[in-house]
Amino acid sequence: MRKKIFALLLCTLCFFSVRAQYIQKKNYSLHSINSLALVNGSNGVSAALQTVNGFTMGNWFAGIGLGLDYYQYRTVPFFADLRYECGPKRNKLFLYADAGINFSWTQDDLKISPSVWNGNRSNNYNNGFYSDAGIGLTADFKNGNALILSLGISRKTLEEKITYNDWRIGKPQTDVNTYRLNRVILKSGFMF
Repeated sequence: MRKKIFALLLCTLCFFSVRAQYIQKKNYSLHSINSLALVNGSNGVSAALQTVNGFTMGNWFAGIGLGLDYYQYRTVPFFADLRYECGPKRNKLFLYADAGINFSWTQDDLKISPSVWNGNRSNNYNNGFYSDAGIGLTADFKNGNALILSLGISRKTLEEKITYNDWRIGKPQTDVNTYRLNRVILKSGFMF
């Protein structure tokens, strides 16, 4: 019995040793991408900020991002970011896709305070979906940092619930407005 346990322990140790050597041979590196964006859609032009932190392995980058989006309604997108780089070692093209949750952080002037004069009408904004996909260019510096420029199509959704007392039926009513905001996004940033 001791020989079987020892053999099993030895095999397990060898497996993890080989696995650790395999992982060390892979080229993992951590990166942070910080961007300033210009957002344009049918409701005008606005700005956005984003930071994405993740790791690269080969031509792939995967990370988690957080932003501040001022397009029509102020929101905070929290998303997963996936990129694929192609081309030479320096100055590469890349394709990217982001998807996640769009947290509502609307301005106070958009909120309705309930009062007798407006039929106790009030509104509440709920979280929605965030997505962004496009193409970009990475201009690498010798120290491993890079300047990034990208162009993509982005969508954010937001839901507004308006509650009021309907005098015709004498009961509270709720109306729901769903905003689906499609826009073009131009990002310029720095990766280190």
